[in-house]
Amino acid sequence: MRKKAQKIPALLGENGFAYSDSNKAETIALSLEKQFSLNDLSHKETEKEVKTSKENFSSPTLTDNQIDNPKCIQPSEVIKFIKKLNIKKACGFDCITNKMLRNLLCTMIFEITEIINNIFKFSCFPKAWKTAVVVPILKPGKDPIQPENYRPISLLSKLTENFILDKLNVHLVENKILCPEQFGFRKSLNTTHQLLRVVEYITSGFEKGECTEAVFLDIQKAFDRVWIQGLIHKLIRYKTPPHLLHLLKSYLEERKFAVKIGNSISEVKILGAGIPQGGKIFQVFYSLYVNDIPKTHKTLLGIYADDTAILAKNKNHKYTAAALNQHLAKMDDWFLKWKIALNANKTEAVYFAKFRRKHKQIVKIKNQTITWSQQAKY
Repeated sequence: MRKKAQKIPALLGENGFAYSDSNKAETIALSLEKQFSLNDLSHKETEKEVKTSKENFSSPTLTDNQIDNPKCIQPSEVIKFIKKLNIKKACGFDCITNKMLRNLLCTMIFEITEIINNIFKFSCFPKAWKTAVVVPILKPGKDPIQPENYRPISLLSKLTENFILDKLNVHLVENKILCPEQFGFRKSLNTTHQLLRVVEYITSGFEKGECTEAVFLDIQKAFDRVWIQGLIHKLIRYKTPPHLLHLLKSYLEERKFAVKIGNSISEVKILGAGIPQGGKIFQVFYSLYVNDIPKTHKTLLGIYADDTAILAKNKNHKYTAAALNQHLAKMDDWFLKWKIALNANKTEAVYFAKFRRKHKQIVKIKNQTITWSQQAKY
């Protein structure tokens, strides 16, 4: 039998316990509002660069659209995507369910296709679709009375997003933009491929009598605290077609959310940072945001979404530690530039060798020594 959804118990908020669904929804919404805020990091040079980049970016004209986007979306493409929709998924703020979309009349399919084509034509994402309904899901093994222990799952308008993502992916693939070290959300790549790459790097060192040192980074609120203006700047830098760039800018800016528990919905809150989660497009946005992550020729970088590992090998363990520290110093500067916070306490280092070594070299990030562990979850 299907497992029933677990009810959310009374939540401990700033003003005491919340018992009703409406109070619980508001308590989690206030917690998420803090979560979806920029990290308190500042790098004036990068902030100035991002501001200048945005100011120099001009809105596309209709002529630009005709050049960059000659092919209109056909009703057959819309029908093809609708058929793939899961009818058990809940609806968003517009109250239109996937089951409704599945049973649309042919005339309505033509109208929806026209709406989507107009969104691309005028490079403007509807404001009504930029408010996400968030359904909170408890993180495994966490205290259910703490509002910050609930993972936000957004219910968004995925129909138009699917076509935006298709056009963005065409640009990324044709121009070979995404770095090869990122295996997350890439066609024909999965977690197993990245793990095999890491394991082969370590075992090949064993064959040559080398030891390998690895650092597994823990990024704080990776998706929730993406700097939106920084992401738009990077989309400009990667020469995204003007019409698509303006549409992505419209899609990312001025987003809002509300939390739903049972039949109760909280007040609408503003997203101060972070990319809208719940569809496929947020995954590509994150990959683009971290695409210029520093690399060195002395280390191996392995990324799957926000799970980041840095490995170095050598017969002399002092050289491996030096290579790691050099790479981590570059990472430290890059994190500051792009307002990414690292959990230094949760970041771990593991020493791989055929023999034990009592005294290991010091490896640091953010002037904090990384703990050597016997194992790490990657």
